[in-house]
Amino acid sequence: MGQAGFRADSRLSARDTLTLQGDLYKGHIGQQISIAYYSPPAQRNVDGTQYVSGGNLLGRWRHELSDTSDFQIQAYYDRTYRLGPQLGETRNTFDFDAIHRFVLKRRHEIVWGFGARWSPSDIMQTVATVDFLPHHQAENIYSAFIQDQFAIVHSKLWLTAGSKFEHNIFTGWENQPSARLLWTPTSHQTFWAAVSRAVRTPSRVDEDLRLTGLLTPNPPTFICICDDRKFVSETLLSYEAGYRKLVTPRFYVDVSAFHNHYNDLTSYGTITISTVNAPPLQYTLVSVPFANGIKGSANGAEIAPDWKATRWMELKATYSYVSLNLEDKATHTKTGYVSSYEGGSPHNVGTAQALFNLPKGFEFDPTYRYAGALSAQGVRAYGTVDVRLGWHFAKRFELSVAGQNLLQPRHAEFSPVQVKRSVYGQITWKKSD
Repeated sequence: MGQAGFRADSRLSARDTLTLQGDLYKGHIGQQISIAYYSPPAQRNVDGTQYVSGGNLLGRWRHELSDTSDFQIQAYYDRTYRLGPQLGETRNTFDFDAIHRFVLKRRHEIVWGFGARWSPSDIMQTVATVDFLPHHQAENIYSAFIQDQFAIVHSKLWLTAGSKFEHNIFTGWENQPSARLLWTPTSHQTFWAAVSRAVRTPSRVDEDLRLTGLLTPNPPTFICICDDRKFVSETLLSYEAGYRKLVTPRFYVDVSAFHNHYNDLTSYGTITISTVNAPPLQYTLVSVPFANGIKGSANGAEIAPDWKATRWMELKATYSYVSLNLEDKATHTKTGYVSSYEGGSPHNVGTAQALFNLPKGFEFDPTYRYAGALSAQGVRAYGTVDVRLGWHFAKRFELSVAGQNLLQPRHAEFSPVQVKRSVYGQITWKKSD
């Protein structure tokens, strides 16, 4: 992969700033993929290459209307191209967003805005058993949002409420409201709570995919994920709460917990069986669409202490626990999706990190990471270490070298990918204003 890019931040005036940035890339990615063939009936592992290229350009202008009001306009264009042994796609994305912030009657800080995205794509079918229909489709998204942060008690208690409204080509209008409460009884502690609704709107994978695999070559029997365009948005209703306390001038701790309720999660729909006569081959086709067949909940908590032990050493740690409790909806076909969800996320995740500021401009940052097992993917729990050594050898220059996943030559983080031990170097130059 080769990549080049730039970013320029300019202050046009006392009230105006402008950002321009862009990237270009081109490369190829080796992949092994299983592809079904009709004639003769077969399922083969193919070692192939996926060619990728693209670029993007973004512009952002921010203008301060007053000390308590500003607006921002952003636009970008992105083009992606990929062609592999299974599929090809060219996609162009045009996006525009506008945001306005102002203070109303001293207690209300209001942010509102709108956006539009037009993203046409062209699919290039390379094998008969993988396709998206139609081949050409433009995904149009229109959105607007408004949020009000209201100071109920000055410098003590705030309520933030708002909603996002979005229109997509698959399900029409969706709304995502949220409300958050923040209370600081003293300067050393903070309580917060929130309730939010979120959605995952359908994509072309949920609506337009036709992916066929071989069940048996004799008699010829194929299974197809053949979407029926009846997929609706997955929904989440989330309840969160947290507490942060500065225990000593050098030590603070964050504690948070959540309860999430999910509905209409992805599973498989009703199975249909048909006979297909496509000379010279006649075969049986088992068709299965994606469907919204799972509901349930998730509970979890996290603790994150941070201790600045000395002027030159800081110690950080995090630990989180998550439990998923899902079930098939009574109106849908029972599938293995519930176990794949519940066994596809680790129950326990933790990190421990030390940050050392050493003499002569050196920095040394070791990090230990642990993640629990993924039973649905056959991935064992693992622990590993990352280490970074940095050196500020001049006023504007920094040289660093980092090693990742150092405790073992390789380990699985999700099936079937094995993450290898790696080392990389970086040099950074910061230009002064």
